[in-house]
Amino acid sequence: MASEKGHPLRHACDVNQDINIELARSGRITSRNCERLGYQRILTGAYAQAVPPTDNADHAAVRERWLTAVHAIMALQVGRDVVLYGATALQAMGVQLPERLQDWTTVHILVPTQTKRTHRQGVIAHHQARPASVWRLVDGLPVLHPVDHWVQMTNATVSEMVEIGDGFLRRHNPLLTLAEVHSRLGELDGVHGVKLARRALPLLRPGTDSLYESRTRLVLVHAGLPTPEVNLPVWCPSVDFTYHVDMGYEKARTGVEFDGIGHSDRTQMDIDANRRRNLQDSDWLLISVTSTQLRRPESFIRSVQNALVMRTGQWD
Repeated sequence: MASEKGHPLRHACDVNQDINIELARSGRITSRNCERLGYQRILTGAYAQAVPPTDNADHAAVRERWLTAVHAIMALQVGRDVVLYGATALQAMGVQLPERLQDWTTVHILVPTQTKRTHRQGVIAHHQARPASVWRLVDGLPVLHPVDHWVQMTNATVSEMVEIGDGFLRRHNPLLTLAEVHSRLGELDGVHGVKLARRALPLLRPGTDSLYESRTRLVLVHAGLPTPEVNLPVWCPSVDFTYHVDMGYEKARTGVEFDGIGHSDRTQMDIDANRRRNLQDSDWLLISVTSTQLRRPESFIRSVQNALVMRTGQWD
């Protein structure tokens, strides 16, 4: 995978033309003329082109507003060796974080030890003794290696670290390989947070599609069940097609799938119904799990246990 270690820090606006940040020190935009010129103040000293107001509170809209604030904050750091930190960096990379660890109101940055910390509302500056080497620019924003930011999540549980780590290894467009995670952890030996990451490391699985699939798998593992194979390929001879179930036990021909928000598109509903029927015709039992059931998992754990016993005679 391409890397930009040692890449000189550049301001986000030098790279990203979609977010136009103007600094007050330029003298062109002020609090008095910003609205007339089509700008809005993001924070003291930084303005961005105004975005039409919307009642849309979905994740994409929240992320867009947050990214604008991140770009504005980084614009004010020009000339300083500053990179994003922790949850801020991971969210900028598009890594899905557990709900408890998401932060769409605060921007965390990493500044050199000898540098005075920034004191701005909504900004938290962190110091670290070792020099920060930029891994790459994400949407024009400088970040460290994903594993560096992973070990910065010291308030996470082991399970939450697994959910984050799986996000590096997605089936589509993965940030890293498992070997690269191992390698970078070795390079960070002795760094605060590495011990927690190493506890999570054996539980990581490449090839998941969402945090909730990871959470479902961990619920089964913590219940004492065997670790299911992730994105298990299943060939259905009746239609000569291979499907992939979220996770499953091939010997028991049992799949476990996380069901998110249902589809309203009739075509997609038909595709999903045909898929389920074809798998069932191939003697596969599919057990669906919802977000509500993840909060009270006893019933679906029991269903998986019963399926493994009935289909293999054992589940350990």
